[in-house]
Amino acid sequence: MAEQPDSASASETLPPLRTLPRGVQVGVGLLLAVAIILGVALFNRDSGGAGLTDPGRTVPRTGDRLTALPLTTMDGTSFDMATLNGHPVWINFWASWCGPCKAEMPDLQTVYAQERATHPDLILLLVNTADVRQDGLKYYQDLHMTGTLVFNDGSRDVGPYRITNFPTHLMIDRNGVVQRVLQQSLDPETARQELQHITG
Repeated sequence: MAEQPDSASASETLPPLRTLPRGVQVGVGLLLAVAIILGVALFNRDSGGAGLTDPGRTVPRTGDRLTALPLTTMDGTSFDMATLNGHPVWINFWASWCGPCKAEMPDLQTVYAQERATHPDLILLLVNTADVRQDGLKYYQDLHMTGTLVFNDGSRDVGPYRITNFPTHLMIDRNGVVQRVLQQSLDPETARQELQHITG
């Protein structure tokens, strides 16, 4: 009977990765990268979207009460969140460097003015986020916006939330409960439909 090679001698017949041709090394690296990406995707799917890229971890969920946010007004004083109590509140997180934010702003102003005619207690809170204060203020003034302009500290972090999508819209009802979370631009018709969740 022929002798079987032991594991040590068998392993010596396999070339180490560093001696493989360059193309093979690149191929192995790509396969590992694809495997990692697929693993993350499957983790997110199997955990019901509560994985590493879950937007619900960075913004409030529908049904949550809005947390007090550390915001400042145009003159630099602290914004009093209590002024929102009892009002339907449309919150828009935006930045002057964000193209989609700037593109939708005229439509937001038009819809807000029209909705205020029938719902005078509606508040549009424009939260300038991750931006230079002067740039946000200039854009707001150039468009003659009438919503309430407030600022965070210049980062994407706004209180317990981290804004990763610009623009992001929250629809808050008169009881301070989040009814809608929209991480997208809004056209006029969509904005009107979403506002019905908090003005009815």
